[in-house]
This record gives sequence, structure tokens and C-alpha cells, in this order.
Amino acid sequence: MAEKKTTTKAASNEVAENVELKESEKTALEVEEASTQNKEGTGEKFKLADPNTSYQEKGFTLVGEQEKELPENPSTQLIARIRSGYIVKA
Repeated sequence: MAEKKTTTKAASNEVAENVELKESEKTALEVEEASTQNKEGTGEKFKLADPNTSYQEKGFTLVGEQEKELPENPSTQLIARIRSGYIVKA
């Protein structure tokens, strides 16, 4: 019978310390952490990596060269766009 393995947050943090993250991934983790801890946000402005594109979701839009602070509780889709480098720090 297969054993069910459980991991603790401490164990996953140890693994994460040994992994190199891209700058966009670090930024996404900071944003995600701030939102889960109900912080006011990072206070930083973000923009699109390619100004010829746009991003829109309920309550948040980025178009062209526009720079904006992220909403207080960014969606998982928005965090994923930051992680992928589609949205970057201004």
C-alpha cells in the first residue's frame, strides 16, 4: 500500500532556498506573500513588459506604457502574469 507523504511549510522552504528564482518569480512571490498577509501591497508600480499588449481583469487594467500599483488582493491570474514576466516592476 502506498504511503501518503506530507510536507510542512518549513520543509518546502528548505527546498525553496536551494532553488534559483528569476527576478519575475521573486517579485510574484513578494506580491503573493503581501496579499496573503493582508498587507497594504508592495507600494511599487508595475507595467507591461511589452507596451503593445494589455491586461484586464475585474478592477484592474494595464494598457500600453501605463504604470499602476497592484490591487490590494491580486488575483492568481495577475500573480501568474508577474511570475511569467508579462507584467514587470516599473
